[in-house]
Amino acid sequence: MERKELSAIVLELLEKETGETYPAVEESTTLREGLNLDSLDMAGLVLHIESHFGIQVETELLDGVKSVGDLLDVLQMKISAKPAVRRAA
Repeated sequence: MERKELSAIVLELLEKETGETYPAVEESTTLREGLNLDSLDMAGLVLHIESHFGIQVETELLDGVKSVGDLLDVLQMKISAKPAVRRAA
């Protein structure tokens, strides 16, 4: 999945979680100060992300996540590591 597409999905899920709109979010935008997310917002966002992409993001991976770009890095890693679903013929 392209990073731009992933970013758009995360932004949509973020807006769904917080009820806010975020018109200008860049990769350097911090989650706490830039987006005013608290730990509860982050937990809800991660749950939405996990459900949407069918992945599990371990807490340890989120420890170093400070910006939108950091979050996208973790998500790209998790999504690319997800086993492909085989369809029955």
